[in-house]
Amino acid sequence: MITDNIGQNTLNMNASTQTQHAQNPYATKQKEEQSLEDTLKNSAVNVSISMRAQVVLIGLQSNDIAKGNASAQNGLENIFNNKEIFNFLSGSENEHFFSLADLGYEGKAITELNQEEAGALISDEGFFGVEQTSSRVANFAIELSAGNLESLKEARRGIVKGFEEAEKLWNNNLPDISYKTQESTLILIDAQISKLEKETATS
Repeated sequence: MITDNIGQNTLNMNASTQTQHAQNPYATKQKEEQSLEDTLKNSAVNVSISMRAQVVLIGLQSNDIAKGNASAQNGLENIFNNKEIFNFLSGSENEHFFSLADLGYEGKAITELNQEEAGALISDEGFFGVEQTSSRVANFAIELSAGNLESLKEARRGIVKGFEEAEKLWNNNLPDISYKTQESTLILIDAQISKLEKETATS
């Protein structure tokens, strides 16, 4: 899974950083700043695409599009006019962007789901439901930060940024499930931040 790769990549990066520090402290600082920037960006992208998927699934599940709901139809236009979003929901893989497979999703492409299948994915037990999505995004951020408090705080900022980007894309009108997912995700992240702060204070 992507989190396993992230964990290994982080270990490799830490080992490389230690070597560079002995050779060039300035290069090490640049590397650390780039790492925080990447953490912010990757966290933002992860949560943003999860929110986008939820919005589309809500539209498919409720059949708003078929009923002529203007908001849902505008949402569809956002998808088909945005190649990256459409490719993601179609299950396409791109080395420069997260895919459904990167998130661990192995089901049918979202663009091919029927009403019942869409509803199942955003149910309490569904892959894009509140519990699984918040847990997945939080774990992604926690593993990406590799126990570094500042990196985790940066990941939290990325999660908030990604949520705001998704909200803007959908005219500041996300479904309730997305707001609940954000709240649940931040609770998990904040709990880990609190844990790391306590560990730092006692070390």
